[in-house]
Amino acid sequence: MYSRDEVKALTDKVMNMAKAEAVEVDFSGGERSATRFANSNITANMIQFDRTLSVTAYFGTRSATATARDFDDASLKQAVEDAEKRAQTARENADLMPLVEGPQEYVAVDAVLPSGAGYGPAERAKAVRQSLDICEKKGVLGSGYIPKVHLATCNANSKGLFAYYQYAESSFILTCRTPDGAGSGWAGITGVKDAGLIDAVRLTEVAADKALKSRKPRALEPGRYTVILEPRPAARFLSLMMGLFSARTAEGPVGSYFSGKTPGSTKVGEKLFSDLVTIKSDIGNPILRQTPVGPDGMAAKPITWVDKGVLTNLSYDRQWARRQKKDPTPTSPNQSLVMEGSKTTVEEMIKTTRRGLLVTFFWYIRPVDPPTLLNTGMTRDGLFLIENGEIAGPVQNFRWNMSPLVGFNNVTAVGQPVPIHTGESYDGPGTALVPAVRMEDFYMTSVSPAV
Repeated sequence: MYSRDEVKALTDKVMNMAKAEAVEVDFSGGERSATRFANSNITANMIQFDRTLSVTAYFGTRSATATARDFDDASLKQAVEDAEKRAQTARENADLMPLVEGPQEYVAVDAVLPSGAGYGPAERAKAVRQSLDICEKKGVLGSGYIPKVHLATCNANSKGLFAYYQYAESSFILTCRTPDGAGSGWAGITGVKDAGLIDAVRLTEVAADKALKSRKPRALEPGRYTVILEPRPAARFLSLMMGLFSARTAEGPVGSYFSGKTPGSTKVGEKLFSDLVTIKSDIGNPILRQTPVGPDGMAAKPITWVDKGVLTNLSYDRQWARRQKKDPTPTSPNQSLVMEGSKTTVEEMIKTTRRGLLVTFFWYIRPVDPPTLLNTGMTRDGLFLIENGEIAGPVQNFRWNMSPLVGFNNVTAVGQPVPIHTGESYDGPGTALVPAVRMEDFYMTSVSPAV
């Protein structure tokens, strides 16, 4: 792994080669590895060591970037010369922001734990063995993905900025199916820096039980239902509205749901969601691997975006902040994302639900009406009817049409936050802490043939 001193020496070397008025260097390097298994067998064990460096040269309001993967002097010099040559002939950019100056005071984050950095092929194979033993005992077939990422990143410039950050995180994702393909169940934990939180036995038992219990689903009519979204579908649903927190969008000419009634105004300070919805960027969280480095190398700080349903902050990028004469926001809305929950378990939420659906997974989510954030998607991997506080049995999957703006206004209960990715992938950005949520009037529009 690339240490702070190694990266500092590299970025200093590149900047000393440059003749431009200002120089910015971005570095990323490290390990991406994973173990895949399907039909109760390991199918692949992958590892990739990669590194890349980009250098941006500035001449006044002109700039250009070149990249290098080889770090010998000749390759680095060629990248610098390419960037400078292109910058000198680039178009003037009146909106070009000056570089962030001087050292920044970053929140101290221990994002590389021994268990996370050392979660290698042997440890992953042990988890697969534990999982497959449970699959064999339960009579199901297990297919899963166990990714690990250990990367160092850095943003440095000729104005004194040096934003070095190293992190390691791991995940365990599993789908169990019955041999006849009639039942399916999902379970997983993603983006944890402490690999000791990965309990392959418990996760497999959860996925296997869902698969077995989801067989022979009964048909239900489409309509509006009370739903309990487990953390994975809740995280995917939450991600659909995170783009709204851009002040540029809300205050700009196009506008968004967060725009105010008069041009350039916003709904900051207004209650837009349920009292149970609090969303924040929580730098220094003990479970998530976190990111203390904000946009453009600024020092990230904890920010609350929604407080008990009230919109409290929007994100100002540096360019828009200058235009609006406001301070830039040092943290991205998707950075170190946490939706607060409670100590309530999913089982306890079920007991207080008269009639509804337990949703364990969403897939194939696509936009329908961008201004209202109306999206469509489908359930799969286990959909269960709740009646009088108990699971009454499996039901056929549904296609749904719903906006998170409506859904998160209709939240009537939240569960325990767990580490889960908000996006489709399980080994990239988007690690968050998200609880299960209960929503009212969730619109299931038609029956889906998914298992």
